[in-house]
Amino acid sequence: MRKLNFLKGIVDFVWITMLITIPFLLFFIVMVVIDSEPLDVPIKVNGTILEVVDLRTKVLFGFLCISASLIIYGLFLFRKLLRLFQLKIIFDLEIVILMKRLGFVIILSALLGGIPNFILEIVKNNISLSLGLNPFVLLFSLGLFFLVLSEVFVIAKHLKEENDLTF
Repeated sequence: MRKLNFLKGIVDFVWITMLITIPFLLFFIVMVVIDSEPLDVPIKVNGTILEVVDLRTKVLFGFLCISASLIIYGLFLFRKLLRLFQLKIIFDLEIVILMKRLGFVIILSALLGGIPNFILEIVKNNISLSLGLNPFVLLFSLGLFFLVLSEVFVIAKHLKEENDLTF
């Protein structure tokens, strides 16, 4: 239980920090999208460096912002999941639904963040093959992990129900 409380504390700290910075980030995003002048400072979102100059890069920037927003929503779902674990609600349908939703949100975030990054690299004629771990692979794998974990919890829930009926 200590590890769960420690994890919940870290996630809550990150959540509160994000809640404080989100209004400033929203203001900055609106200014970048509306402003027609190129910025002197390149923008780095999820490892992708953008110099917002034309409509194409603004659209890519929008996809990256949506991806980051999905990560924030995923963190919210993860907080709810940890809270249910703290309340010792484990083999419940709500846990399965949260894990499944969290998995889909993380996979969607990986796709919305990875595909524009790939398109940007193609536009820049900077295509390279990297066999190491990158954020796209890690996020996609994490999303698949939560989907598999939700299926494991479905099986465990059925086993628990069968076990409760025998006694």
